[in-house]
Amino acid sequence: MSKIFTNPKQLEEWVGAAEGIRDRFGTERALSYVIGEKFYNLVAILHSARKIVRTVDDERKKPGYNPIRVTKFKDSEIATNLDETYEDEKARITEAEELIVKFVCLIRQAFSPGEIGRYFDSHPQLGIHISTKAEHEFLVKYGAMEHSIDTEVEDALIFGDMMKYFGIS
Repeated sequence: MSKIFTNPKQLEEWVGAAEGIRDRFGTERALSYVIGEKFYNLVAILHSARKIVRTVDDERKKPGYNPIRVTKFKDSEIATNLDETYEDEKARITEAEELIVKFVCLIRQAFSPGEIGRYFDSHPQLGIHISTKAEHEFLVKYGAMEHSIDTEVEDALIFGDMMKYFGIS
């Protein structure tokens, strides 16, 4: 199983970058970077891993469960072992939860509770950050970013969890 980050100082580097952004562009942009993009992506990894574990759990309950799945693609076949996937994703959940707790602590050291609270109150854009609404619409229109009712619901769930991790309800 691969680690979520290969760089053991990744979280510290992101918070350091956010402090530099705050100095040059202000607190809102810094928090958009560190919470709205980086923290969001980490919580999204956790959500994805949990979804995969639930899906495999459901498969395991079916009669005649076979963990080996073969997917055909063009002239190739790819075999997947759902039991291995399940264990890998459970490990990813544990790692993501630990990283999230550490990341929240680092962000709280760099930004005040008031700054963080105001950021969440602003109903920020999550994920990839670009400078204008037109650029965002362009990326959606040409498929570089997915935007659907499903992604809106998932983002709302992730946003709610993000707030919980910071103790904001």
